[in-house]
Amino acid sequence: MDTPSGLSSRMSKVIASVLPKIATTVGERSSKGPAKIDLATAENWLARRELIDIYKQAIAQDLDPQTLSYPQGFGGDPELLSALASFFNTYFRPAVPVEESHIAVAAGASSCLDQLLYTICDAGDSVLVPAPYWNGFDFHLTLRTAVDIVPVSCDSLSHTVSSSLLSALDAVYNAALKPIRIKALIFTNPHNPFGQCYPETCIRDVLRWCGHRRIHFVGDEVYGISEFRRGSPDDRFVSALNLLSAETQRGIKNRVDSNSLDGEADVVSGYVESRNGTSDTHREIGLHRPNGDVQEGNGIDISLVHTIWSLSKDLGCSGLRMVSLWDPFSDSTYSPQATLISQNNNSLLTGVRLLSTPLLSSPSMLMAKAMFSSEKLHAIVKLTRVRLARAYQIVEAQLKRWEIEMVEPRAGVFVWARLLKPSQHERFTIATKGALKDDVSGGRDMQ
Repeated sequence: MDTPSGLSSRMSKVIASVLPKIATTVGERSSKGPAKIDLATAENWLARRELIDIYKQAIAQDLDPQTLSYPQGFGGDPELLSALASFFNTYFRPAVPVEESHIAVAAGASSCLDQLLYTICDAGDSVLVPAPYWNGFDFHLTLRTAVDIVPVSCDSLSHTVSSSLLSALDAVYNAALKPIRIKALIFTNPHNPFGQCYPETCIRDVLRWCGHRRIHFVGDEVYGISEFRRGSPDDRFVSALNLLSAETQRGIKNRVDSNSLDGEADVVSGYVESRNGTSDTHREIGLHRPNGDVQEGNGIDISLVHTIWSLSKDLGCSGLRMVSLWDPFSDSTYSPQATLISQNNNSLLTGVRLLSTPLLSSPSMLMAKAMFSSEKLHAIVKLTRVRLARAYQIVEAQLKRWEIEMVEPRAGVFVWARLLKPSQHERFTIATKGALKDDVSGGRDMQ
């Protein structure tokens, strides 16, 4: 059906839904007047001077005619992949060491999420997101995929980044009219906007919860190396990739030759799958599950665990549009602009790569390769953490002086604070409840 503007009905609905939410921000950023301090965008500028030195040198020494061509290979530069794999092995401590062939890429974390959901979801499917969450999910996750975001709210804000999430997930899942259409959980760790890290036991339980229900676990770990405060072990950042150790290794060793079991049934993680074809569960998901990917005894299905990381936040390079996808058991090589790490699901990786490859930038990869290969990288990461800690101390001291309540962060570049006066407490409480139930997109009224 034609629309008055000549747009598709699909895009007309998207614009009508999204534009009112972002119109003010778009107008401010389009203004030619004096620059304003933007508190709505999480950017890390603390090491940009050091990074610029690396990038200038890379352009001066390595920029050549080939850089103006399409990226090499189906996804990117092998040298960059090697440097990126080393980076992940150093800072995310994955149980299965990252190799070049384990990585797929996209042009930024938001684009990566869009392509991942397009690969695993159909229009009208649902995606669970613990609330409150980054308000960009409201449109970045739905612009093209037409999925429904289902907020998952704990009984109080103080329980959000805790094992209480499990009961909240159960409540939402059991209340769903069609639980089979819940295809993914977006799990942001460190949390945005609280800046806190989920306990290891909670992450492990959520991984099991997703595995038992055949739901994709999508770990958004874009602030994974922006941890600037260390407390007890339960407070520290742990990547989901770090929790697949002994069970993962056992799963690999216990793989069997499917040809020797033709016609037999494989009973794994509470469901039966025929070795002769794809189970009904997989037809609904739309992807074939490789044999042996469920870790026996713990319910974690490694084919459903995917982790995203980007240059935008931890290393302050949001303009480079760099993210990658890692699959430790893939046979193909790809290069990163934002990093999506998956395990034993080559069909999913192929889908994301088909969508992302035309968007990759050779100049961006040139600069990223220089950074990941630089002997200064470790010093820059440490420097960023020190400067984040100092910046937080300044903000914390000022908020306390003004008697403003806040959630004490341990990672990231933001602080969740109640900026209303004490006399407005009742109004704040009502806004909080409304935000968590109806507009959980990060609690804009509360920051």
